[in-house]
Amino acid sequence: MKKSMTFLLAAAVAMFAGCGQEETVEKQPEVTVEKTAEELKEDAVAEKMEHMTVEEKVGQMLMMDFRKNPDDSGMTVLSEDVAKKIADYHLGGVILFAENLDTAEQTKKLVADMQKAADMPLLIGIDEEGGMVSRLDKSQIPHTSIPNAKDMNGDTAQAETAGKEIGSVLSELGINVDFAPIADIHTNPENTVIGDRAYGTDAQTVADMASAFAKGLESEGVSATAKHFPGHGDTGTDSHDGMAVSEHDLQRLQEVEFVPFHRLADEGIDLMMVGHITMPNVTDDGLPASLSKEAIDLLRDELDYDGIVITDAMNMGAIVDYYPDGEAAVKAVEAGVDIVLMPADLDDAYNSLCEAVQTGEISENRLDESVERILSLKYDKGMLVP
Repeated sequence: MKKSMTFLLAAAVAMFAGCGQEETVEKQPEVTVEKTAEELKEDAVAEKMEHMTVEEKVGQMLMMDFRKNPDDSGMTVLSEDVAKKIADYHLGGVILFAENLDTAEQTKKLVADMQKAADMPLLIGIDEEGGMVSRLDKSQIPHTSIPNAKDMNGDTAQAETAGKEIGSVLSELGINVDFAPIADIHTNPENTVIGDRAYGTDAQTVADMASAFAKGLESEGVSATAKHFPGHGDTGTDSHDGMAVSEHDLQRLQEVEFVPFHRLADEGIDLMMVGHITMPNVTDDGLPASLSKEAIDLLRDELDYDGIVITDAMNMGAIVDYYPDGEAAVKAVEAGVDIVLMPADLDDAYNSLCEAVQTGEISENRLDESVERILSLKYDKGMLVP
């Protein structure tokens, strides 16, 4: 009985105290912490990646060209076979060539149909430098003719205008990545692959001009790509035909060849294209930069670049003459490349990468680093729906 009375008394006291608290304590307003734009992007990308398979992640790291139909005609209308490849390989991007372009309306439809075929929005790229490297010049698409980089004579206003004009046309067509500007310095008169495509023969002029072109391009919503790291302007061989070599030591590269790339890295350019160029006096692995971890580490650490690293076309002689397609793709990803451009054999590259992840040769964390960069760019372009 005594225990029961004690319990009832305690309960009454608690109720009284509770009532008093309700009368004296004011409700605190709810505090809403708004996320920053960067946090919202990180959340959106993480949410997408959480539900992606290894195969889907590998596909995001591949960008393919589909130039021709089986009858050798240009593929200006999306074929069922190519639509199936885009979907089955979960491709992250497609690069267009002159064979894909006819009229503006035709190109818009081709791009739109490619996007419909993809399970995640595609990066659609093109080599449009103006001058001697212009896919638009071979089409009926209205555009302003852009002179060779050399002929701009260091006029940064002209370079920016050129980038803006090209960007305007590409954006209208649905093309969101341009593999330009050239950041190579034409210091070797014997060089046959760069030549008049370069903005000049000294580092500062090239840095200023490439920066201006990229600014114009990006003002129209098209991503710019600096190429070809570590510098293709003083090589004696065209990497389309065989292995190109840069004989310079690291100090020379830092003082000359790296200067334009460093400038563009500082300015946050979306992509950097790594060439099939060996650096025997800088790296010890004997590999072209596109397959060399030592070279990619220079780009990441020396130039402090954290954007997307993409290879030059992997169907070029500098690669296919020396490495099987699957092996080359695996080496590129192991080296730290984010996007493997135009492997000669898509099936071999894709399956070799998937197998390398399954066996542990490439970790899924290594894939995630690249896929996060790729999806972050797609988010910035409004291509990822939360």
